[in-house]
Amino acid sequence: MRFLKPIKTLFVCLLTLGVSLFSSLNAQEQVEVTDAELNKIASAFQDIQKVNMEAQEKVMEMVKNNGFQVERFNEMYQASASPEKTVDATDDEKKRFGKLISEIQELQVGFTEQIEEIISNEGMSIERYQAIAMALQTDSELQGRLKNKLEQ
Repeated sequence: MRFLKPIKTLFVCLLTLGVSLFSSLNAQEQVEVTDAELNKIASAFQDIQKVNMEAQEKVMEMVKNNGFQVERFNEMYQASASPEKTVDATDDEKKRFGKLISEIQELQVGFTEQIEEIISNEGMSIERYQAIAMALQTDSELQGRLKNKLEQ
C-alpha cells in the first residue's frame, strides 16, 4: 500500500491544476461563510470523495497498464512540472509518459465535470465553492465549523 501515497500526490497535483483554473480568489481575502453554505459543502463532501477515490484508482490503473511503476511515473511527472528537477528517461519512456499524461488530462476533465455537477446539485456556484475551499485551507475556525457539520 505504500504506492498509494505517490499516486495520491500525483492526483492531488492534477486536481489542483484543474481547480486553479477556476480560482482567481486572493488567498489572503477573508470569506464569510453561512451555516447553510457549510451544510451544502458537507453534503457534497462524501460524493466528491467517491469521485476522487474513483479517479485515483483509475489513474493508478492507467499508470500500471502503461508499464510504469508508480514511483517512476511520479518521478517523471515531478520533473516535467518543475524546471529545477530533471530525470533521465529513454525515448520509449518519454513517449509513453506523454501519451499517459494526455489520457490522464482527458480523464480529469470528466471527473471535474462530475464534481461540478455535485456542487451544482447542492445549489452552489463553482466560484463560491472554490472561494470557500480556498478559505478552508487557511481558516482554522472555518475548518472547525465544517468538521462539526460533517460529524452531525
